[in-house]
Amino acid sequence: MPHAAPQPAPHRHLLPNGRLHEPGVPEADARTASLCHVFVALGAMSGFMFIATVVLWLSGRANSPFIDDHGREACNFAISMTLWSIVLAVSIVGLAFAWIPWLFMIIMAIRSAVLASKREYVRYPMTLRIL
Repeated sequence: MPHAAPQPAPHRHLLPNGRLHEPGVPEADARTASLCHVFVALGAMSGFMFIATVVLWLSGRANSPFIDDHGREACNFAISMTLWSIVLAVSIVGLAFAWIPWLFMIIMAIRSAVLASKREYVRYPMTLRIL
């Protein structure tokens, strides 16, 4: 008999777009998770706001798996895009394109903040899962 795919917890369900949705997340947790992504976008624009994402994640991860997941994903994305930008800047050809990861970071972080406020889980593309 083939193994059945694992089913999500009863309070979670998959949306037609394939994202996991958890409607039972408290409003404060959804807001904190959204702010993790917002500070990634602000960090891409200003260069120093990434620390706020780390602080939000570290302060909320013990209380909420939702905040832990979103904060970890936002931190991994910020680290990854910074690394991609450095790799591009070091190469002669990529120097002209080193700004692209920063623009991508702003767009994707805003999109992820909206999804977090809807209590959906997010996975960023091109992200190294370091944390």
